[in-house]
Amino acid sequence: MGLILKHFDKTGGGQLTSKAWPDAFAGVAQTAEKFWVQNVGDRDSLNLALSLVQAGDSDGSAMMRIGLDTATVRPPYGLAATLSAAGAGGVFGATGVYEYVVTAFNATGETQAGVPVSVNVDVTTKKVTLTWQQSPDAAGYYIYRTATPGTYGASTRRATINSGSSTTYVDDGAACAAGTPATENTTAGGAPNYGTPPSLGAGPLNLGVLKIGQWACYWANRVIPAGTSEAGNPRQSLRKFIES
Repeated sequence: MGLILKHFDKTGGGQLTSKAWPDAFAGVAQTAEKFWVQNVGDRDSLNLALSLVQAGDSDGSAMMRIGLDTATVRPPYGLAATLSAAGAGGVFGATGVYEYVVTAFNATGETQAGVPVSVNVDVTTKKVTLTWQQSPDAAGYYIYRTATPGTYGASTRRATINSGSSTTYVDDGAACAAGTPATENTTAGGAPNYGTPPSLGAGPLNLGVLKIGQWACYWANRVIPAGTSEAGNPRQSLRKFIES
């Protein structure tokens, strides 16, 4: 499968395959927008850079600006589950496949969920140990569990961990509490902008190494000089990711 990158909108929950910007007036300041990219492949990336490139004869790339977001907490990644031996003190209500996701939180809000992990609890007295990679700047984590993989109801929060450096949790199968995984990342602010854009430039933008399941966040905006016409030129651009 190799390296596969998925693009998401400013919420972190809506996948994008293209972006149609609203109409803009030349010489008028535009509103920057936030974007997410996630490594959903089966290998870590090399050092990754984001560049703006020309689309055909269109010169829209010369009018785009990009910048790395450092204020938003990224979701945890690398979630793994290990099942204990029987008789470990587990109190699962039933055997079967259980799915888990982990989100991070800070004083402002919660991240979207990372990649889920499933485990088949074949004996109710077993326990499940979860591990994940730390999210920088997180104040803690929420653990969610469901017996219906892919579906999380209103009461699927298994635990709250009030430490951003903790990356392990042992689930004995006790009942979950109220709470469902966030679908929007609000750790830098909520709707409509989900944060404040950093200083933007022409790029390229260094995203560093993206591990399997890891996310990066950046902003983009248009700077359209006064007097620019769209006649015969749709002002399109492409975003290209390059490994080195």
